[in-house]
Amino acid sequence: MMPNSEQVGIFVGVLEAIVLTPILLAFVIEHRKKRHAVDLVMEVTDVASTRTELAGLDELLDDIRDLIDRARHPKAYAELSLGNEMLIVGPPLSGKKTLARRIAKEAAFDHIITVHNPRNTDALVRAKRLMQRAGDKKVMLLLPRLDLVDEHANDEVLAELDALIEATSELPHALVVGTTSRLVANGEIDNLFGTTLMLPGAPVVPVPQAPLQAETHRMLAGVAEYYLDRALRDGYHLADISRDGFVARLLMSVFNSAQIEDILVLCQTAAIYRQRMGQAKEREISSEILEIMIRRVVAVDEAKRT
Repeated sequence: MMPNSEQVGIFVGVLEAIVLTPILLAFVIEHRKKRHAVDLVMEVTDVASTRTELAGLDELLDDIRDLIDRARHPKAYAELSLGNEMLIVGPPLSGKKTLARRIAKEAAFDHIITVHNPRNTDALVRAKRLMQRAGDKKVMLLLPRLDLVDEHANDEVLAELDALIEATSELPHALVVGTTSRLVANGEIDNLFGTTLMLPGAPVVPVPQAPLQAETHRMLAGVAEYYLDRALRDGYHLADISRDGFVARLLMSVFNSAQIEDILVLCQTAAIYRQRMGQAKEREISSEILEIMIRRVVAVDEAKRT
């Protein structure tokens, strides 16, 4: 007797199950391995329960009170579209992660999401999802040991890291903090962050820079004038430096337009902070502020620039 269609269907289903079961099992096992690997390199902590005792870094902490105030009161700086990421550079065991946690505590953050292995793309993807789901919670994304991701890292890791930092830094209640024991000036990691905090003894690997061509110099001058004039129209004032002097000082240090924008935003941050603290009646940008912000953005030896 010939088997009917139902019997044939059952037989085919059983055969498919036999064939596919090893594939499905392999998929499930691989998926669990990836999740386990991500769990090993990711950590979510409550800021209130973290230890933040600093030794010898109190002066540095005082120097970045404007950045802490911006992180603590984002609405007061809502007009500024950049500056929600910083890179801490210092020798091994110099307190970089502790400083990041102290910033989170003083800025009244709720949680810290730490990705201990920045080369794990699955962890970077999950961190991005967690940050986007944070809602109104104030969350710091901490990316330690970014020196492990160097110029020779594969493109997938660099792309995921770039996407994570960019997406997170746009969130009003978020702050991205990276740490590295070694910084290549104007390298991949340096260019991912607008603000760089240099701890004592921080090693910086200089990259030879050719003198700016005349056309590049004119282009950067135009960029500097554009951002400065926009700030002046928005109510900021130059205290003890002229417009031309401000632009000329910038052009002595910067190598690209992104650095100019970052420096101007940090100058505006400091001006807002000093007005909020009663240190100035108006939003003033002084030559002192400009020098501080140049050092925060351009991680090169000024004496070596030609």
